[in-house]
Order: sequence, then C-alpha cells, then structure tokens
Amino acid sequence: MALRESDAGYRELFEENPEAMWVCHRETGQFLAVNEAALRLYGYRRNQFMELDLSRLGQVAPPACDEDRGLPSLQRRVDGTELEVQLTWHPVTFQNEPAHLVLVRQLQPTREGDDQAELRRQVAEQLAQLEAAHRELEAFSYSVSHDLRAPLRHIDGFSRALLDDYGEQLGSQGQEYLTRICQATGKMAQLIDAVLQLVRAGRCELEPREVDLSVKAQVIALELKHQEPQRAVEFEIAEGVSAQADAKQARQLLEILIGNAWKFSSKTPGARIRFGVRDEGGERVYFVSDNGAGFDMTYAEKLFTVFHRLHRADEFEGSGVGLAIAQRIVTRHGGRIWAESVPGKGATFYFTLSR
Repeated sequence: MALRESDAGYRELFEENPEAMWVCHRETGQFLAVNEAALRLYGYRRNQFMELDLSRLGQVAPPACDEDRGLPSLQRRVDGTELEVQLTWHPVTFQNEPAHLVLVRQLQPTREGDDQAELRRQVAEQLAQLEAAHRELEAFSYSVSHDLRAPLRHIDGFSRALLDDYGEQLGSQGQEYLTRICQATGKMAQLIDAVLQLVRAGRCELEPREVDLSVKAQVIALELKHQEPQRAVEFEIAEGVSAQADAKQARQLLEILIGNAWKFSSKTPGARIRFGVRDEGGERVYFVSDNGAGFDMTYAEKLFTVFHRLHRADEFEGSGVGLAIAQRIVTRHGGRIWAESVPGKGATFYFTLSR
C-alpha cells in the first residue's frame, strides 16, 4: 500500500485519525511521521518524537514478514511510565521508501478482572469492619454488664435493707413498692445475662463433632421436671437423633427450644412436648413441638427479634432474647430455623444443622 503525503485524504486518514499512529522506515526504524493522537498518548512534542528511535519507546519488534501483524508491546511514555499496547504493523510505501504504518491501541485490564479485584477489596474491607464491630460490641456488652451489675446490686441490697429494718414503719404500700423494686432489679439482671449469652453465641469458637441430641433433650427434660416437680408433662423424645454440631451450642439450642415449650404449655392440661427429626428432600429437619399457648403466625417474622415478645410478660415470663440466641446458633452451623403455630394449639419449631 502506498501512503503519500500528497494524497487528498492523507490528513483525514492519518493526521486527524483518533487512533494513535506512526510511520517508521522498514529497514532503519527511523520515524517518518506521527499523528496527534500518538503524540498525546506518548506525551512527546512532534520534534521530540521524530528524533527518537524504536528502542526508546520500549519493546518494539517489527514482524519479520511483510504482512499485517498485531503484536503486544510494553511501551514507555515521555515521563517514564509504562504503557501496555498492541502494535498493528501494516507494510506501506511512504515517501517512496519501504515503511510500516503502525496502529497503537492501548490495552486496558479486563473489566471482569477489575470487577473481581474491586469485589475482593470490598469484601476484605467489609469483613474487617464487621470484625471490628464484633469486637466493639463484645467489649461494650461486657462493659455494660460490669457497670450495670454494681448499681443493680446496690439498689437491690438497700431495698431489701429497708424492707428488713423499716418495713413496719413503711406500711404495706411502702413494702409493696420496695418489693417491686427488687423484682425489677432481678429482671434487669436477667436481661443483662441474656444479652451476654447472645453475644457469646456469635463469638465463641465452634468445635463440631457428632452430638447425641436425644441424650441432651432427655437430660434437659429431667432438669425441668426436677425444677417444677408439681407439673405433669409428657415428653416424647425420639432416640438416636444425632447431628454434627458444637456440643455446647447444641445443648444451649435445645435448652431454649424445650424450655420455651415447657413454659408456654404451663397452662395447658395434659401438656406434651416432643423432640425428633424427619427427612425432607434428603435434608434432616429437627423439631421441638408442644400443645401449649401457640401464637398468631401473622407475627412469625418477629419471633427471632431481640426483646420482641408475642405474649404479655404477665402471662409468660422471659427476656425476649432466647429465640434470637437460637437463631444465631443455628445460623452459625449453616442451618435455618422457623416455626409453625396455631393460637391455643401449640407450636412447632423446626431447625437444620448443615455445617
């Protein structure tokens, strides 16, 4: 192909082309022409560029044969920064001399690679922030626990001292007020313990192994009967139910679920609590069910919210933290937890342990 400066389309095709281009002698490598786009890319003035040789631009290796050929190259700008490009060499005749018309196309890192690198950076940053937030929450929780327990003990202690030493002078109304203060401090202490359990459930190191859940459920049932021997509750605990789980957290999970079943069936004659497992599409689904008070499924999504209760405190005592702890334990084991219920006909809590 002949490329002559006298051609009418020369300026449009070469000088004003947005693609960076230059022309060099095919044998000597001397630069014969360069367009504005190339000057902007490399950062040189025209007279500076024309005085260069190919080696000054970096890795430049013209093809051995007279064919159009695209080759990757690492080039240098005038300020020394590196530039990854593809050089496409076209054999031409320029000013009656054998030459190469070279198209310079800058290579950008792939968008996919950029996205992955950015995603990894964001994930690492978020994990670091999450870890810092966990540490702050744990420190805050223990600090609150320590700072609140002392004044609570003082309030409770002085209230009981008033009852013991000045109870007759205060009268029945004053005694009732102080009794309520002691009850409130006891409730506050329970809430502090519950919050600390919630924090620990999310922070402790898991040690998964084969755990006999049936044995743990049986032990919990015996403990509940020992605490309230006057209650007649029938337990149906399936034998041989096991799971890969952290033993301590598995015990805590069953304590919460069986304890709730015990509590919410306390006003039901002929109370019955069941624990077992069933297969659903190849997945082991464990369950704890009772025939107690139950709840309205309209509010089921709030069950696992901290301090949210579906029953009044004067109906059933509790901190409102237990099910939030249960959900955290199950989630840490790679499982899920949900419930089904009908008011007045009991509730069933299902959970999986996929870890």
